[in-house]
Amino acid sequence: MAKAYLKVNVVPGKEKIIRSALSEIKGVKEAYMTTGEQDIIALIEADNYDNLMKLVVTKLRVVEGITKTDTNFILE
Repeated sequence: MAKAYLKVNVVPGKEKIIRSALSEIKGVKEAYMTTGEQDIIALIEADNYDNLMKLVVTKLRVVEGITKTDTNFILE
């Protein structure tokens, strides 16, 4: 199982809406609003790293209101 933390920046004021939208996407296991450089951190997973990147590119980055993402693969 491939896993990663997705750090997300969003349009100000849209944090709760986007967190909720991310939580409903298959492959998003957890999503939290945070303080610091990112607005949301999500734990995501897929069968392998190729499918994990497809999830990020085709399902997550395209959520309206997301301005930037940073994906950190979990190695162990």
